Amino acid sequence: MGKKKIQKNPTIQDVSRLAGVSTATVSRVLTGYEAVTDETRQRVYDAVHTLNYQINRTARNLRKSSISKIGVIITDIQNPFFGSIVRGIEKVTIAADYTIILGNSDEDPSREKKLITMLLEEGVAGIIFVPTSVDCEYYDDLLKSNTPIVVIDRKIKQCDVDSVSVDGFSGAASAVERLIELGHKRIAFIGGLAHLSVMQEREQGFLETLKKHKLSLPQAYLTRGNNRQDGGYEAMKELLALKQPPSAVLIANNLMTLGGLKALHESRVKIPEQISLIGFDDMDWAPSLQPPLTVVAQPAYEMGEKAAQALLERIHEPGLPTKTTVLQTHLIVRDSCQSPLDENKP
Repeated sequence: MGKKKIQKNPTIQDVSRLAGVSTATVSRVLTGYEAVTDETRQRVYDAVHTLNYQINRTARNLRKSSISKIGVIITDIQNPFFGSIVRGIEKVTIAADYTIILGNSDEDPSREKKLITMLLEEGVAGIIFVPTSVDCEYYDDLLKSNTPIVVIDRKIKQCDVDSVSVDGFSGAASAVERLIELGHKRIAFIGGLAHLSVMQEREQGFLETLKKHKLSLPQAYLTRGNNRQDGGYEAMKELLALKQPPSAVLIANNLMTLGGLKALHESRVKIPEQISLIGFDDMDWAPSLQPPLTVVAQPAYEMGEKAAQALLERIHEPGLPTKTTVLQTHLIVRDSCQSPLDENKP
């Protein structure tokens, strides 16, 4: 009997020949590189499927060591918004054969700095992070490391890095426009941590829209929390204690909205009969509330996808110009807002 011929596993060279592209292009497609035409990408996928090509992770990791890892730092692991961002990141990185190392800074700059140091020592291929500071100099060590980075959700002033964020100004403006259309004039705002760019944008959107419609704003109607549930609770309690409480409130993030709702329920204030309410972020629980909550929805999952794609591009093409991606919000109208019952009373 003759010896049984051992079938050789297909290689990346086999895929490139069948697809009619270079091995570099095959590698770019399989690692999620965005700047490849759809037609080329599909030819590579078809060749991979036809040949039943499997990426040799062991060999790849021996070549790349820890470079197959990407660091991700968020600021609040309990916030579902950031969970959606991480899911979007992971969708792209897993497809590109990268694993992620996740860290939670807990809005603590010193903790964030330690996490960045650990990730750099780990030798990650790149880092996606939600910054706790707006100061570019604060991130000098990270920038000097030449590690590819993408800033997500927030902005760092005068820092030439790739970023993915949302137009918070327009999001807040659309919410205030809705309340004004319903006839509200006494509109309050519960903002977040004042030094964060994302909170500054939302506050400016709120203020500029009131100014546009020539509506006055009592100083007590502009409050700030700590981005957490307890901050929203305390801010709403302050508003309810006013001699003339607002007829409508916009709250700048989801956790503070939960705190605001708790304060309203404890005070037996009816929504929307006594106070209309709009929150930021469309969480799974928002439609299940009584009444269902009107929200400014942010594309958190898409933010994660865009950030991961931008990082992979930066890893493969370090010389590319930096890219700023700004995604849009949209207002989801539910039942937590109505025309004020007493706005025209003396």
